[in-house]
Amino acid sequence: MTETFADDQGDLLPGDIIAWLDLRGWSVSQRLGDIAERWTSGHTSVVVPTNRLAPDFDLRWSQMLDSLAGSLATDREGLILRVTESGSDVTEFRATGNIDNSIPLGDAATLIDSVRRAMQASANAALQPRSYYGHSLPDAARDHARKVRMGQTRRGSYIVPVISRLPVLEPDNVDDAVLFEEVSYQPFARKAMLRLAEGLNTLRELSHGGTEPAPRKITEAVGAGVSAELCEAVANTLAAPSIGGLDVDFNWAERLPAPSAPHRVGIESDSIEMIRHIGETLRGEPIVGRQTVVGYVKRLDRGEDDELGRVTLRVIDNDRARNVSLELDDNDYHVAGQANTDRRMVSATGVLHREPGRALHFSETSAFHLLEELSAPSARAE
Repeated sequence: MTETFADDQGDLLPGDIIAWLDLRGWSVSQRLGDIAERWTSGHTSVVVPTNRLAPDFDLRWSQMLDSLAGSLATDREGLILRVTESGSDVTEFRATGNIDNSIPLGDAATLIDSVRRAMQASANAALQPRSYYGHSLPDAARDHARKVRMGQTRRGSYIVPVISRLPVLEPDNVDDAVLFEEVSYQPFARKAMLRLAEGLNTLRELSHGGTEPAPRKITEAVGAGVSAELCEAVANTLAAPSIGGLDVDFNWAERLPAPSAPHRVGIESDSIEMIRHIGETLRGEPIVGRQTVVGYVKRLDRGEDDELGRVTLRVIDNDRARNVSLELDDNDYHVAGQANTDRRMVSATGVLHREPGRALHFSETSAFHLLEELSAPSARAE
């Protein structure tokens, strides 16, 4: 039986293998154009095919998997699992309560559906923090909820493991390469998972304090990823008859460490009413949270009589380079001009608007400043 790339590797890509080898100290010893790379570690070497359109790609890919699996004393499935886990964030939703090795089917359905809704809400929060999304669900949030995978549960408890693979991304052009190298850059899948962790952690702090949180605290929580949808997903799980609590563990991908991110959040069922109250408050108060973007100045535009200057930044949004426009006062516009002249990166904080058919744009810009880490592309602003 002939093996094919699609059948043999699932979602694994050449970039995943390369990133995994690099993470473990392997180095490139030889390149054959865009066809293949030879990676070496000590006396062991392996050829990684990189061009999926090459006529012998499937054969070379199969040989590479066998070679790497043999070096690790495992089989292909074991190798693929190691590679994918190193490049994936794994979140485990553990239901506690009247559960042994089984759970009522209705409660299990509620838990799984709530996990799906929580993942969707966190993707929404990564795109644009809002208190309530309603039916205005961006395609990117739907896509993220479809891409994450559910792993197998384990004995002794009921666990829903959610696997979110972090892609290895490359820019479409040379100018945008600096955006992917900036220290604050993170793939969208990681941003969504961070929003889930931060949102759940903040929701726990708001609902386990013993007293009703002040409206200002609830409003501020939107920026951390708390939304009416997230509240509803958690409350629905806790309301299931056999579930007395929800423990969520976060295992962050080796490829992209997250040292300051939460690793575990526990929420008890006696907080249901407070969580529902927070959710209803957010549903009745349409709030858009502030976001920070990092990029380089692509365009400057200001007339002699204009009080505000128009600036276009090139940033990464949903794993691709895009333009975002904003208006700046005299001082910040001067900073933008300086950033362009000195080829410096900048960050901007404000409310990011997403409207179908229109370019991204900021309003109410609250912070704009230079960054030190990387230089922007050499081309001057238009």
